[in-house]
Amino acid sequence: MAGGDVFSTIRFRMQDGNDIGPMPVNVSLNINAVKDKLLQEWSKDPTKEAPKAIADMKLILAGQVLENSKPLSELKMPTSPDTVVTMHLVIRPPASPKPRDKSQGVAGKVSKCSCVIV
Repeated sequence: MAGGDVFSTIRFRMQDGNDIGPMPVNVSLNINAVKDKLLQEWSKDPTKEAPKAIADMKLILAGQVLENSKPLSELKMPTSPDTVVTMHLVIRPPASPKPRDKSQGVAGKVSKCSCVIV
């Protein structure tokens, strides 16, 4: 940690109630870099199934989904060493394989209806 760097302590809470962290994160990083750091942390534990890509993760702070290009410094998070900020981490589930021949309806018509739960 260099002398001029400002860090915030962040805990990432997942949907199942498990946490990753808390870990110090440089506030000059953008959300995309934070997600990359999370993937690296995840890969250290072989028992946990990590998401395939950064695009499969969403970070939420104060009810807002954070944009990948936004730096942490714009989020006005506390940077005192005693304060831990909790961000919610939502993982997109892996896509299920498409069923064969079930998408075609009567007389070979293709069904155009689909539902996606995010």
